[in-house]
Amino acid sequence: MSLALCHTPYGDFQLAPFPARHREQLKGWCAADLLLLESAAALGLQGSALLVVNDAHGALCCALQPLAHWTDSKLSQRAMLRNQQRNGLVATPVVWSVDDPPAASVAVMRIPKQLDYLVYQLQALGRALPEGALLLAAGMDKHLSPRSAELIERYFGPTQRHRGQKKARVFSARNSRSGSSAHDSDPDHAATAGSVEATAQYLCEPAGGVLTSRPNVFSGQGLDQGSRLLLQHLHRVHPAQVCIDLACGNGVLGLAAFRQKLAQRVLFCDESALAVACARDNARRLYDHERDAFDFVHADGLNTITRASAQLVLCNPPFHRGHTLDTFTGQRLVRQCARHLPANGQLLMVTNNHLPYLPLLRRHFTVAERVGADRRYDVLLARQ
Repeated sequence: MSLALCHTPYGDFQLAPFPARHREQLKGWCAADLLLLESAAALGLQGSALLVVNDAHGALCCALQPLAHWTDSKLSQRAMLRNQQRNGLVATPVVWSVDDPPAASVAVMRIPKQLDYLVYQLQALGRALPEGALLLAAGMDKHLSPRSAELIERYFGPTQRHRGQKKARVFSARNSRSGSSAHDSDPDHAATAGSVEATAQYLCEPAGGVLTSRPNVFSGQGLDQGSRLLLQHLHRVHPAQVCIDLACGNGVLGLAAFRQKLAQRVLFCDESALAVACARDNARRLYDHERDAFDFVHADGLNTITRASAQLVLCNPPFHRGHTLDTFTGQRLVRQCARHLPANGQLLMVTNNHLPYLPLLRRHFTVAERVGADRRYDVLLARQ
C-alpha cells in the first residue's frame, strides 16, 4: 500500500489511493488538492459550511471535515472512508451525483475531466447554493480544458483565474445563478451541457432501440467501437440464466444480451452513480414490460455481489485511471470475475489490443482465447 504523509494547512494526514496495487507509485492526493486546501485555509474555511465535490481519494474531506461529499464515484467514496478511518476521523456523509447537492456557503471542487459533467455540476451547484456562495475549483494544468473558466463563469457566476502553482490552478467564483434555470432553454446548452435528464441519444439496434445518456457516462454520444465489436461476437457465448454487465455505462451490452435471449436476467453494475441510473433509464424504457428481469447495482465491481450469482459477465473495462492510461482497473475487474464465476462460467470482454489482457485471462481462467479483433480492439472469451 502506498501510504504517505500529506502535509496540509489543516494538519498532516496519512493518505493512500484506492484501489492500490502492490508497490503503488500514486499518492492519495495531488497538487490541485493542496492548492485548494491552501486557498481554503487562507479564507479560514472548514467544517459544516463547506461542501466538497469530486474528492478523488479523501484528501479534501480529511482536511476540511465538510458537511458532505458530492460525488459520482463509488471508488472515491471507498478511498475517502478508508483514509478518514486511518486518520481517526468521522466519515463524511456522501451525496451521490444523481441527487441534488446540499446547500452550503462554500463548495470546494476538483474539476472533472468531462466537460458535460462539469456543466451539470455547475448548474446543480448554482441552484442549490445561495446567491453569493463561494466556489473554489481546481485541477492540474495538463488536465484542465481551456474552457474551464468560461464554463464556471457561464453556469455558476463571476470567476477569477488565479496564478498557477506546481502545475495546478485554482479558480474562484461567486454564485449568481441561485435557483435559476435561465440556461434550461438555451439551445447551445441543450446540445452540450449536462442535465440530470438524458443529454444525448442514438439508435442502437443490437440493444433494441434508442439509447439515452447522462453526463459522465462512457460513450454517451454514440456506440463506441469496442462495444460495437463485442456485440458482433455475442453469439460466441452460451445462454445463461443471469448475466452481469460489468462497468455497464449506459447498459448497451446487457440490453443486447437480453434482446438476443442470452440471459433471462441482467444485472447492471458500475462504480458511477450516473451510469447505473442511465442503464436503468434505458432498460425500463426499452423493456418496461419486462423490468423485473433487471437489477442495478452501484458498486466497486463485483465486491458486493453474491458469488456465483451469474454465469456470464460482459465487460468493456475502463483503460484509464483518472486521467492516466492504465490497465490496473481492468485487471482488477478480471480478477473479480475469476473469483465470482462458477464452473463453466463465461467472461466476454473487449480490450485495446496493445494491452496484455489475454495472458492475464489465461492465468485466472481454465480457457481463454481471442475470438475477434480489428485494428484497435480484441474480443476475448474466457471460461472457468
